[in-house]
Amino acid sequence: MERIWVYLMAIQFSKDEMKRMEELIDAFLKTMKIDYAVPVDIFRVATDLGFDVRGAEFEEKLEGLIVVNEYTEKIEGFNSNKVIAYNCFKDISMKKFIVAHELAHYISEKANAYDKKIVIAARDHVDSYSEDIKEQQMDYMAASLLIPKNDLCQFLERNIGINDSEVAKRYKVTEEMARRRINEVRE
Repeated sequence: MERIWVYLMAIQFSKDEMKRMEELIDAFLKTMKIDYAVPVDIFRVATDLGFDVRGAEFEEKLEGLIVVNEYTEKIEGFNSNKVIAYNCFKDISMKKFIVAHELAHYISEKANAYDKKIVIAARDHVDSYSEDIKEQQMDYMAASLLIPKNDLCQFLERNIGINDSEVAKRYKVTEEMARRRINEVRE
């Protein structure tokens, strides 16, 4: 089975694995009736899914976290029983990626067990990708949320020779993320 390097990760995903992750996102958002038009407003998507999304002053290594407790109406101190927090010291592109990463945890957990009531995860790897395959899958899914494959492929077909900067502007992400995502969909 051919494997593709994704985001300079130590773990590689097959085309089938990448397709499965992207289909998981599409199916979940469709089921939840969430429209995620380009450029994706990931904060609105999270809010539409019932999340209280907030910036927090985390320790240097912690980038984000998700806490879901569907056994209660609200988590104490928050406006929901679903919370995503991101490191407020990060730039806006990284904040968006962190929120998308945490949403990927939720989507993955709910897809595997829709009746699951508790979801807890923390993103604690900075500037490089985790060696943990689950975290790498969530990073891939986060990129898929922010830059939907079908839309990107159509955009690239209509705009032959377009540069990374123009792709980054369309999706409101960094040029690095745009370049990596372009490489993923072209494989």
